[in-house]
Amino acid sequence: MENLDSELAYYIRKLGQKYSTEVSQGKSLPDGAIATFVSAGPFPLSQDELEWLIRELEQSFTTSQKRGASVTSDFRPWLRERKESGDIDFYYWNRLRRYYLEGNVIPPQVVATLDTVTDEILDFSGDPLDPGTGLRRGMVMGHVQSGKTTNYSALICKAADAGYRTIILLAGITNSLRSQTQERLDETFIGKKSVFHALAQEPLPIQTYSTVKRFPAYGTSRDRDFTRDAAGMFFSLAAHSEPIIFISKKNQAPLIRLKDWLIEQGHGAPLASPLLLIDDEADNASINTAKDPAATTAINGVIREILALFERGSYVGYTATPFANIFIDPDTEDAMLRSDLFPKHFIKALDPPSNYVGASRVFAPDGDLRQTMAIVIDDYGTLLPLAHKSDHPVTALPESLLTAIRVFVLSRAIRVLRRQGDGHCSMMINVSRFNSIQERVFGLVYAYLNKLKDAAAVSSGLGEKSLADPAIALLKADFEREFASAGTTFTDVLGVLNEAVGSIIPLTVNMKGGLLEYGRNKAKGLHVIAIGGLALSRGLTLEGLTVSYILRNTAASDTLMQMARWFGYRPDYADLCRVYLPQISLDHYEEINEAIEELRDEVGRMQALGLTPEHFGLKVRQSPTAIRITAANKMRSATQMTVAQDYSVRHLEGYILPNDPRINAANLEEVKRFVREAGEPSVALTNDSSVVWRGVKGAKVLALLKGFSFSPAHGDLGLISGGSSLFIDYFADRLQDELADWDVAIPHLKSGNPSAEVIVPDSSFPLRRRLKGTVVDGGFRVTGSKNRVADPTDAQIALTDEQLYSGQAEIARDKGLRGDKAYCLQRTRPLLLIHIFTTDETNAQLKLRGPVVSLSFCLPATHREAVARTYQVNAVYRKQIQTEADSEAEDDEAMLEEG
Repeated sequence: MENLDSELAYYIRKLGQKYSTEVSQGKSLPDGAIATFVSAGPFPLSQDELEWLIRELEQSFTTSQKRGASVTSDFRPWLRERKESGDIDFYYWNRLRRYYLEGNVIPPQVVATLDTVTDEILDFSGDPLDPGTGLRRGMVMGHVQSGKTTNYSALICKAADAGYRTIILLAGITNSLRSQTQERLDETFIGKKSVFHALAQEPLPIQTYSTVKRFPAYGTSRDRDFTRDAAGMFFSLAAHSEPIIFISKKNQAPLIRLKDWLIEQGHGAPLASPLLLIDDEADNASINTAKDPAATTAINGVIREILALFERGSYVGYTATPFANIFIDPDTEDAMLRSDLFPKHFIKALDPPSNYVGASRVFAPDGDLRQTMAIVIDDYGTLLPLAHKSDHPVTALPESLLTAIRVFVLSRAIRVLRRQGDGHCSMMINVSRFNSIQERVFGLVYAYLNKLKDAAAVSSGLGEKSLADPAIALLKADFEREFASAGTTFTDVLGVLNEAVGSIIPLTVNMKGGLLEYGRNKAKGLHVIAIGGLALSRGLTLEGLTVSYILRNTAASDTLMQMARWFGYRPDYADLCRVYLPQISLDHYEEINEAIEELRDEVGRMQALGLTPEHFGLKVRQSPTAIRITAANKMRSATQMTVAQDYSVRHLEGYILPNDPRINAANLEEVKRFVREAGEPSVALTNDSSVVWRGVKGAKVLALLKGFSFSPAHGDLGLISGGSSLFIDYFADRLQDELADWDVAIPHLKSGNPSAEVIVPDSSFPLRRRLKGTVVDGGFRVTGSKNRVADPTDAQIALTDEQLYSGQAEIARDKGLRGDKAYCLQRTRPLLLIHIFTTDETNAQLKLRGPVVSLSFCLPATHREAVARTYQVNAVYRKQIQTEADSEAEDDEAMLEEG
């Protein structure tokens, strides 16, 4: 099939031309159009080749991508006028566009969206030829491994065409990531291998799509960050006839060298060469984490100094986890808005293509890959504990890691059978940030991999007799458990096992060395087990990543999300991918995914309201999401914390309770007292699944909330200081108006034995069951891995038919108001849900017996700004919201020093 690449490119080009309107609008081609087009084509094809070609084309033309949302400030459109006047020669972009389309690199509909979105970002960035542009700052929110590099590659090409003459790309904090990014820009912008002092220039495939030979200058190379004696740096910045690009890592030394060189170019005056500075992974190292508000950290300071050297230009930060950027200074709103790297002028949220494998598909409760891809492990405790020192003795690998290695071998074999054997195929093992531990793991992986290779060489050709080999028998058991529905048999796998495992190599990838040389292995693919820590935790792409095994102990959500190198594109092998991780990490990924999706939803809503990045930043700071999302050193807060929380349009659930029967009994008595005082339930609303009261005074609900005990680990509801909580203060601020009158409901089972415990006088009903609850540090988590106590439909209780219809319509319109939010938005009164349920009394760790009670709150929209308050937080609360920032900060600093 490898000979069909040119035919595939031909049909993509011709189909794109014939159906240009459908492609540009992201629509599907007419039914049967592809098969008809190929069947009538000029190439002689066998039936097998024809089916393969049609399948590949259908995948290309059914992949779509939405344009995302944006908020802007001080924006004056300019790009359309210059395009229509013919003022811009889009040489670099047209070359890249043809490379993507005709080279079958990206599906046509995705290229169409890429074109539109990068036009928008370039427009936001300002006209480089207009002296009034000044310095602009923006941010692009992508997804982990979703194509941010593709996006800023296109932006760089268009910016160079439009007149940006100096381009600086900050590419992470490791040498390997900087080198990988330089290679990507060689392929998409520079057009040749960026090697200083090369005897002959080596053009890259993109150059075949240009009619003339033009190349930008480059001040860094594949193997070299910026230095003063770099080739091409012997003449002035103004002497270049084409734009010049610098790709540097975020390390103080090369950035200062670059800054000093730029100062010399200006001879003490501002540089007239328009600047585009792209900051990849902008939430890492670029944020000013100095404790003194008047000070700046080294990297943050030099970035700001470089920007100040230019008369006009634009700073565009790219990140998938943007909370640190938006939450630059939580102590004062004024300081946040004046910060030089706050995205003052625009925020663009990118939507990934439809074939993207991301957190929602893997970790959301309804994700289509969650059941097959995420595998919980718990046998690592003594061999590879989450918390360990650099001298921890690693004498053996956990059985789950040995299983993961075998599963990787099997997935590689199945990919061979699917004619993907010459593609890159990787496994990631990320179990420690210490190089010494990584080396010990490498030795053990090497030994076990060779054991599998020996078994394949000796036994794979013996048919049924091969099962006498214990390694082959284990492989068969793994195959039947994981891949029974993969469309092949274990007999087929045995036929290619020797080929599949024979080419796999283990490799450590860390600051001391180890390069993933995918570029040098394009012909037959690199098949590798990459073992590392920090170098694998952010930015680096592992091509063809199929199996991941991760044991990193971090509670900083943005850091944990960036470790998810397994996100990305898995054409025709997503069903083979596996992620092995502890339950605590799975829980955390589910929570952070929900938080980040909330943030993206907020961009869309604020765009519809015409609000600015300043409003957006303040809104995020007022969200409970923000304080649990990023490391404390990026928030610059300690024991004293100033926050203004906004709980509007939320279902706030008390899913963590103290694991103490006395506290539960007291909570139950509080609820009984409240119910007695509420009086008779509403006959019109009470039914066979809930008891409902209408018009309960907010003062009574607030009294119940103050008398109810949640776990101190519950950041929103747990008491902080002075007998208050973040939600209690929010509630109290609105007690006289928006939250003055409440609906109250007790949801229950429709059928079953009524509870002997009388909650509602003269009424009895069967209680719900919460059997998946788990006991964790901090208390009883009601539904185990989920941050819920309610059922999915509870947020609809006490709504009118009209309100229910409007909520369903909001969800159908896909305005970013998923589930509970859509129904909370319809409320004119808030809803208190009293959850009474039984638990798994066979759980020895669970001390609660009999009915257990918790609360949740469905809150309507608010028309009042949240009030900022300063809290004195205790050690438990501080641990929850500040995470393990010290460890993460030490990691970053160590990498910067080594880099």
